[in-house]
Amino acid sequence: MTVCLTVYDGADCIGGNRILLEDGDSALMLDFGANFKAEGSFFDEFLQPRSTFGFSDLLALGLIPPLKSLYRRDLEYPGVWERYSGHPLFRDVEVRGILLSHAHFDHCGHFTYLRHDLPIYTSLTSAAICKALQDTGTGELCYIIPRELKDGLIRTANYRRFPAGQRSFRAFGCGFITPEAAAYWERCDASRELNCCPLQACSGETEISGLTVRFWPVDHSVPGAGAYGIKTSAGWVIYTGDLRLHGKNAGLSRRFIEEAAGLKPVALICEGTHPETEHPVTEEKVASNCFDVVRRTDGLVVADFGPRNVERLLSFLEIAGETGRRLVLTPKDVYLLDAIKAAGETGIPNPFVDERIALYMRPKAVRQKWEDALLTGFHDRSPDRLVDAARVKSDPGGFILCFSYYDFHALLDIEPGGGSYIYSSCEAFDEEMLIDHRRVRNWIDFFGFKLYGTLGRDREKSGFHASGHIHGPGIEELAETIKPDILIPVHTESREFFRRFDARCRVVFPEKGQAMRIG
Repeated sequence: MTVCLTVYDGADCIGGNRILLEDGDSALMLDFGANFKAEGSFFDEFLQPRSTFGFSDLLALGLIPPLKSLYRRDLEYPGVWERYSGHPLFRDVEVRGILLSHAHFDHCGHFTYLRHDLPIYTSLTSAAICKALQDTGTGELCYIIPRELKDGLIRTANYRRFPAGQRSFRAFGCGFITPEAAAYWERCDASRELNCCPLQACSGETEISGLTVRFWPVDHSVPGAGAYGIKTSAGWVIYTGDLRLHGKNAGLSRRFIEEAAGLKPVALICEGTHPETEHPVTEEKVASNCFDVVRRTDGLVVADFGPRNVERLLSFLEIAGETGRRLVLTPKDVYLLDAIKAAGETGIPNPFVDERIALYMRPKAVRQKWEDALLTGFHDRSPDRLVDAARVKSDPGGFILCFSYYDFHALLDIEPGGGSYIYSSCEAFDEEMLIDHRRVRNWIDFFGFKLYGTLGRDREKSGFHASGHIHGPGIEELAETIKPDILIPVHTESREFFRRFDARCRVVFPEKGQAMRIG
């Protein structure tokens, strides 16, 4: 049998990983993410793909691959496949499962378009995060909202007649699904009913369509991240997903590296987001620097970091406790924490009972059902930890606000007179993010905050952000320890860095949509 790898995205770019592995009649997809840079070439916040044409706009612009049997039939605009049957990349391949490395949108953002019955394999924590993201308003990662063709356009089907359909998720690394995780998975705070597909547990190694698949937890900036090994007829193929060696759970990544090396793989598909970094800032250093800022600040502190960077959130929670402040979270933050805790992730506080956590109530004309349920739960258990603008304004030194770009309206109500703004998120990677950063700077200056951290395109050097990605020496350690026959860089723009491995193995740079034979 012939083993082939086809990289449909993630080649010569950061993010958007979509990698097809085929071994005879067996086919698996490694991640199915959104390529923000490519999509940003055509779309912005106000110009989006037309939902009334299903996935046709993305297909026309080459933003998803023309793989006929991969996508939802209810999003298939009439005649779309007749139009693309002559496309050089068109195929009618039967994918048997998606291996999701972690719940970042550049790895799962296009799940919306995938077939409803296609099983998704990932960690229990990643499954829980996918549901939390969709429950609070982003994509159809975990369950689909049915569509129907009406008057020549694809429209959302009537919610009274058509329930949402939950995708089939299989959770690696847990012997069974706990009652807490099952209850969260079945919960539905929405007008449309949910046809639940129960979570299924997998061991760390399972068989999918005749292929043995092994899962390893690794350290990344979002909990639940994992790497994969697939035993093919040509030998083991290893996929790193995204990982790092300088986080608090670096031991997970090193265990993966050691065990993957023992398999003597034929191919290693390796991320390379930041190979130019030699001495990365650690999470411990970030926490220490942030603590020093909060300790020295008399007024309000705003902490701006990635929305799913739970490790950073927990660092600020410890800082809040040590400095006599409360960490003020948005409803989406609290919902996410509650979901991750339900999945059994260790070290996650219960946001409804932890006295260090407060929930910010923003004035809204209409709240979603999940928001109402969250506020009710918080009010019933600890009404004193529900805070609004007036409460923060009356005691700015008593809080750390976990706010970011889309929360700035609230500052107009709080009217802070100075304080500290800790920018602890990623650097800008395109022109659109640079514009966002300039707006952030304008808000900071308007309210008289002192900025800690780096805005702009420079790599993080200020000590207030730790990357979620492996650095250059770490990639060398990974490749030299695993010793693959073939090294395939993805999720990178740095071909030159990987050429140094030519003397030790065959380095193959994938071309988008072009199949590579393995073995």
